[in-house]
Order: sequence, then C-alpha cells, then structure tokens
Amino acid sequence: MNLCPLSVFSLFELNIKPIITYQKTAQLPIEIYVQPITPFITNNSSLLLPDLPIVPKTAVIILLYSFIPLETSNRQVELEKQRLRDEFFTLSKRIKLTFQKQGTLVAIIDPQDGKPINSPASQLSFDIIAVVHQLLNFSFYQLHGCKVLNHPIQQTAIYPSLLLSDVDIAITKSWLNSFRSNWVG
Repeated sequence: MNLCPLSVFSLFELNIKPIITYQKTAQLPIEIYVQPITPFITNNSSLLLPDLPIVPKTAVIILLYSFIPLETSNRQVELEKQRLRDEFFTLSKRIKLTFQKQGTLVAIIDPQDGKPINSPASQLSFDIIAVVHQLLNFSFYQLHGCKVLNHPIQQTAIYPSLLLSDVDIAITKSWLNSFRSNWVG
C-alpha cells in the first residue's frame, strides 16, 4: 500500500490541513478541504445550480493523487483522468448518501465539464481549478488553452474535483471526519 507519508506531512508544514483518505482502487492519497463558498458561487448559484434546491454554504475540494502528471494529452493521461473521475464519483456518491442520511443536500460537480451531475441545464460551468486557486491559493498555469493545477507537493499529478454542501463548515468537517474510515474498503 502506497501511503505517501512524506507528502502528507509536507502539507501540514505548509499550514494546509486537509482531511486525508485513500483511493479505493489505487490506495493513493485523497486530500479533502472544507472551505467557505466563493463570492462568485454565492452570487451566481441560480445560474450554476438552477435545478437544485440547494443554497451552498460550503465547498468541499477533493484532490485525488495521480500516478502520472496530467498536463499532457495522450491516451495514458486520458485513461488516468477517467480512472480518477470514476474514483471521485464513487467517493462523492458515498459522501452524498452520508449527508442525505443527515437530512442535507450535496451537489456533485462533474470535473470533466464543470456541471452539477443533477443539474446539467446550468447556464454556467464551475471552473474547479479557479475555485482551488482562490480557496487554497494553489497556483495554476495555462497550457494549450487549458488550466493546469500546480499542487505544492504533487505538481501536476493531481485531479481536482468539487462538491457543494448546504451546511456550514464545522458540520461538514465533522461528518467527513466521522465517515472517512468507511470510504476505503
């Protein structure tokens, strides 16, 4: 099992305190950050989430570690992105069920197109890399017209994704911490 203890320790040195769990299929780390919603999301929630009865209060940023850098476009990178997207959907659906049991809603944002999976008619797409940049201050750069996230430890071997919760940060963190032991296995 590859637990990457040095990388996780280094994040704490940077004063970044994610919730850490591991991918079910690959046992690579997943960093989960619970942050306040950006002003852009607050001001545009009716355009971003038109079919959902959710007023987001909390952004749950999920960063999945990749086996390879994701900045190029080739078959190997596309297969890895698909594996990570599938891993994200598996995890996010489990989180959503956990929150539904508590009587609250979660919007799952598709990392591929930036649209909520339950509200594909949204007029705007989420720019997940911009959200990560704004909330976590991780850098990014443009390559061939696409934004590429530059993680402080993983560089470009990271897959960013996003959930939105309608409960406050403290409750969201508490629920995520309580149920993370059930995510892997």
